[in-house]
Amino acid sequence: MRWIKNIIVALLLSSFSVQAQDESFRKAQTAYDDGRYAEAILLYDSLLKDGLNNPEIHYNLGNACFKDSDLPKAILHYRKAWYDLPRDPDIVANLHFALNAAGAIEHSPGFAERILFTLSYQEWILVATAGYLLLSFLLLLIIISKRSRRLLFKLCLIPGLLILLSTFGWLQWRQLQANPEWVVSKTEATALFGPVDGSTAHFKLPIGALVQQSNIDPKGWIEVEYDGKKGWLKNEYITPVSP
Repeated sequence: MRWIKNIIVALLLSSFSVQAQDESFRKAQTAYDDGRYAEAILLYDSLLKDGLNNPEIHYNLGNACFKDSDLPKAILHYRKAWYDLPRDPDIVANLHFALNAAGAIEHSPGFAERILFTLSYQEWILVATAGYLLLSFLLLLIIISKRSRRLLFKLCLIPGLLILLSTFGWLQWRQLQANPEWVVSKTEATALFGPVDGSTAHFKLPIGALVQQSNIDPKGWIEVEYDGKKGWLKNEYITPVSP
């Protein structure tokens, strides 16, 4: 019966952990409401370190950082919240406002990119799963049914399109993971033409700018894309955003 005792202990510890996290979250919200933004930032950061990684915390932390005049960190957490909730109007609006405040140029997605980023990575997986289940059900009906097979075959187009669309959506998010985003976290960030000290300066980046990785050099250089231009930065000037 020792295993039962271990399970009970684990459940109790889990319950205490959840209660402690809820209390920390309430304290962080109270600190933010009272204008104690630095304290709220510390509390939200501790929740993330404890593994409570959700878009609400990232969004609230972004707000606290913005109020505390830390634009790069605010943009970083707004963007992380956007990964999970890309259609949330508050997240989208605050991210847009913070980028404007930083003087950073916002990426303008094309039509296909806008459509495929309408749903999050996890949501596209759910759509694909639903499509596969529906397709399996229809194929089963086709096998056991002696009537309406032509109609059932036509209905198979619906889950087929869902699976196809979700595949493109999944691939779009995978591409973002393969070429992750970074936020410029230090001033005087200048992208160079090559990944070596002393290379010719290419373009300057405002602090808080969102850039996308194009290439990486093992010596600590990252090739980034910003406003249609590519250049090399030392990784000490940027902080990773993408999961």
